[in-house]
Amino acid sequence: MALARAHPFPSLPAEPPCTASAAETAPLWLALCFPALALEALGITGPEPVAITEAGDGRLRVHNASAAAAAQGVAPGMALSEAQALCPGLTAVSRDPEAEQRVLSHLAERCLRFTPWISLDFPATLQLEVRGSLRLFGGPARLAGAARQVCAADGHAVQCGLAPTPMAAWLLARAGFPAPVLETEALRSVLGDLSIAALGIDDKLGGRLARAGLRVLRDLWRMPRDGLARRYGSDLLRRLDEVVGSRPQPLGRFHAPPRFRAERELAMETEDLTRVFPLVEALLTEFEGFLRSRDAVAAGLELELRHARAAPTRVCLMPRRAGRAARQFAALLRERLDRAALPGPVRGVLLQSADIQPFTLPTADLFTPGAAGGESWDELLDRLQARLGPQALRRPMLRADHRPERAEFGNAPRSGEAARSPRPLWLLSRPRRLRDRDIRILPECERIETGWWDGGPVRRDYHLAVDGVGARLWVYRDAGTAGPWHLHGLFG
Repeated sequence: MALARAHPFPSLPAEPPCTASAAETAPLWLALCFPALALEALGITGPEPVAITEAGDGRLRVHNASAAAAAQGVAPGMALSEAQALCPGLTAVSRDPEAEQRVLSHLAERCLRFTPWISLDFPATLQLEVRGSLRLFGGPARLAGAARQVCAADGHAVQCGLAPTPMAAWLLARAGFPAPVLETEALRSVLGDLSIAALGIDDKLGGRLARAGLRVLRDLWRMPRDGLARRYGSDLLRRLDEVVGSRPQPLGRFHAPPRFRAERELAMETEDLTRVFPLVEALLTEFEGFLRSRDAVAAGLELELRHARAAPTRVCLMPRRAGRAARQFAALLRERLDRAALPGPVRGVLLQSADIQPFTLPTADLFTPGAAGGESWDELLDRLQARLGPQALRRPMLRADHRPERAEFGNAPRSGEAARSPRPLWLLSRPRRLRDRDIRILPECERIETGWWDGGPVRRDYHLAVDGVGARLWVYRDAGTAGPWHLHGLFG
């Protein structure tokens, strides 16, 4: 009996073949730093000297300065009083971190075309992980140039830095270093001449390091690690390790907020809005389903009626309270469209959302239940404003001034922004002297003594008063005198 010959199988390699080197798969970070973000978020672009201030150490300090203010010596970190001494015409504006965050989020959405991985963890900076996008955009230099062009198109000054670690990319961007650094081994030599203060350490630690003769990063890298940790704390060592990549730096990932966008084409062009509106209502029903599936509400929406030979007709809705009911949006759009003058027949409809927010249940008053099935106050005001125009309804807002004639101004578009004051809403245009009127002065008193610096000084004692028919008045007389009473306002 013949035996079959055994053919040995070829031995398999211990590890699968590697198609890419570790350097080609390691993360590469593009940092987009916006040095004037605090100014740009507030829309300050003029030639006037302006300083953005924030509280620090119990007093106001300069966070950012315009080019005109910087030319006169105003610098970040400087006390506001010192800055005003250097620049007498300086205008101080409080910083708005929420506005800055909104601008960064908008720019992050614009930059999602370059990579799906973006972080907003660094101050005034976008961090883009772009290793997988280099070949698509033609290399590091072209990718950085395209990202810079996108941000500059929105009117923002931007500085770029490209490095294997997010901390190193941030340092390169802030220093204005134009050339990309692609290898981790080159970081120490490239960043060695940067000031230690660029790490973002506090002034006290920076002073201690300067007194010891340590001023640039290269000085720290030459020191023994154990000695640095014992003398200056482990936080300094952690920052140094994050720069060169020997310690990982976890970052939060930016996720673009949900957006609704839907469009429909009409079978035939028409100028009759009664034929267009059923299509709008269908889109609003789809919009309501989109919001309910995400347990969200919309702060507004935009409707666009498209024409064949004219610019589209746009209608923007920003109700006083965010909602998701299709019937509510439909009623407001109907009021607006009834007054709209169309430049031509409508051939298509586009509906897109504005800001989408998480849904929260409205709070109800236990002792004052609302009328069942009645229209809410905000819905009524929105309907009146849609019918009569945006300037038809006015609500007072408060200005930071104690003088009654200067404290209320403007128009609050949303109910949450309206002024709430214990003073009467009905103020006379000019106070009127009371003559021979029987009034009873109540003991509550408010003294207003201000305005001596701007040429409109007042020094008054305000009281509540009741006249003979029971009307409640707001009266005053000059503080510290027994002079005549003046009527300044009436309560409802």
